[in-house]
Amino acid sequence: MKSDPHTLFDNFDLLIDDGLILVDPNGEVVRANQSSLSTLGERIINQPLEYYLRHPDINQAIDNIKEFGETSPLTYLRYDDVQHEYVVKFAPFPDDHCLVRMNDVTARISFDKIRSEFVANVSHELRSPLTTLTGFIETLQTTAADDPKARIEFLAIMREEAGRMQRLVDSLLSLSRVESQEHLHPNDDVQMTDVVKEVYDLMTHRAAQCGMRIELINNLPQKLNPIVLGKKDELSEVLHNLLENAIKYGYQNSTVKFILETDEPKKMVQISVVNSGEGIDEIHLPRLTERFYRVDKARTRKLGGTGLGLAIVKHIVNRHRGRLQITSERGGETVFTVYFPIIGA
Repeated sequence: MKSDPHTLFDNFDLLIDDGLILVDPNGEVVRANQSSLSTLGERIINQPLEYYLRHPDINQAIDNIKEFGETSPLTYLRYDDVQHEYVVKFAPFPDDHCLVRMNDVTARISFDKIRSEFVANVSHELRSPLTTLTGFIETLQTTAADDPKARIEFLAIMREEAGRMQRLVDSLLSLSRVESQEHLHPNDDVQMTDVVKEVYDLMTHRAAQCGMRIELINNLPQKLNPIVLGKKDELSEVLHNLLENAIKYGYQNSTVKFILETDEPKKMVQISVVNSGEGIDEIHLPRLTERFYRVDKARTRKLGGTGLGLAIVKHIVNRHRGRLQITSERGGETVFTVYFPIIGA
């Protein structure tokens, strides 16, 4: 019994989520599923496939299928709002038809690229302190073995570099945890006034060590203690990281404002950290929450930054259905504001 290519196409379409296109012996599209129509457009039916899937080897691939029964997949790049990459495969079908399958691999390639860049960045961040430690260990074992002054100096530097690696590892573990749980919304009732006060008490001493002070400004309506559905430790981590950044990059002897208020129209609690410093150029603002992105790499490393703090903040804020906003003026104020929905508001 002769197989009908149209019926076979419908059976394949039920099993496969990718774009599927049925091409007749003349190279014209006779059937296409919704996925392929969304990609190439509704007008592809009864038109040569080469008009819409523009690739120099498309016709040769279809001819190879008819003549040899097989051909190599093609890589097809399509530019819409963003670039998409497809792996296009071909299979022989009854009556000299050809089945074309379009597999969108954009997400996989993007993930592989991000993973590769992440591994490269971590390796780079660890290599520098490890090289320093190795060099000083070798020196202490040889030329400085009997030099007490050098030993004290080198051990202090080694301790600093080991601390730098420890901070990086701790940040990586924290980032891994919040990324893996980002899709799971926490459900504890957290009183934000208490969180803000605890973080303020903790960071006041840290600011004083840097010749700065933190001014806590509570602009909440009287007796209001907004409750957020969340995880207290993670919300504390967000505020701690923002204050830590404000202290690191603020001018000495300046004041960091720590402001608690509500955004009444949107029923959100609004917490801002404001510092006075060199500021951040607008071009950098959209990328500040990227892992290992630094405006001034040398300065960040000198101040002990890992380049992961704001990435952690972003993922925690997302997990709590919140929002992060950043504004800055060169030589003026930099403002980091987080918003979280209030329960029962």
